Amino acid sequence: MWITRESGLGLLALVVLAREGRVSAERIAQEYGLSAPFLRQILGQARRAGLVESRPGRGGGYSLARPAREISVAQALGAFGGTPSPVACLARLSCPLEADCPTRPLWEYLEERIERWLRELSLEDLAKSRL
Repeated sequence: MWITRESGLGLLALVVLAREGRVSAERIAQEYGLSAPFLRQILGQARRAGLVESRPGRGGGYSLARPAREISVAQALGAFGGTPSPVACLARLSCPLEADCPTRPLWEYLEERIERWLRELSLEDLAKSRL
């Protein structure tokens, strides 16, 4: 799965929650120039995946469902549609060379390394700029 706009914005929102605690979708949207309804949709996916909790009303908003150090970037991206792939064929998109591609082993190796790194990297790491 490619990193879509949705998964990129979802990860952004989760990192904001990791930094700041409970935050409204409207505040995140305003701060980053995003659509609040679209961001609420994305945060709804994260809620259904068990990554965030929401509280309505005054003083409400979204917060992480567990500590940021316990949520991997891979889990976060998975909540929004999958994991990143370096090339179309691994993302299960059409590729004319899929059956006989001499570079596919390289891309599979790279994808495995990326996935492993994203499983090791937490939202806390991103929130504290520890890359």
